[in-house]
Amino acid sequence: FLDTYDSIRRDSYPAVLESLARAARSLPDPQLQTRLQQLCSEVQHCQGWGHHPAVPAPWEVLAPPSGVFQVQRGSQPRVAQLCAVRSVFSGSALALNQLQVSHVKALSRVLFLTPHLPAPVLRHRLRSHVLEIRQLDRALQRLSLGQLREEELRAACYVRGLNSTHLDVASCRAWLEQWLGLSCRLEASEASLLANSMVLLSLNYARPK
Repeated sequence: FLDTYDSIRRDSYPAVLESLARAARSLPDPQLQTRLQQLCSEVQHCQGWGHHPAVPAPWEVLAPPSGVFQVQRGSQPRVAQLCAVRSVFSGSALALNQLQVSHVKALSRVLFLTPHLPAPVLRHRLRSHVLEIRQLDRALQRLSLGQLREEELRAACYVRGLNSTHLDVASCRAWLEQWLGLSCRLEASEASLLANSMVLLSLNYARPK
């Protein structure tokens, strides 16, 4: 059933990426705009999203003339790239209290939260769950991942966005180390970046063996 639930949450990934693409175009800072566009351009839509190659994806339609979004490389963003745009997620249109409702609903589905609630409630629930994960991340970092049993390691990855069901233990540990490297750098005001990173960091991670 873990594969089934993961498939359901991955159905929300296109909406998350489209929301990020739209927000990137509206940023007043050209440098941050370029960084976020480059970050989005590295994320390729998954198979099974129903996107035909002849029909441009939303983030391709929204691309600036320079064509930053035209190349979908399908790689996984690095923590350094995410940290380079962290300010966008705390004091602009991508802060949790400023996200478009459609974006909040998509992220809620990624965290297995119902999207069928008033917007203020959705924002509060989303923030609470993300900050709870952030708090657990700090505890995990103090504990060290080497002390986790295999099932605990896999569960920790899964609730943070990665379907660990078919990955080997080394891949799970490497991904969780990367996640903690991001999460433990972020402030509570940057919870939006952590929520969106559940999509950005898991989408193109190592395929099942």
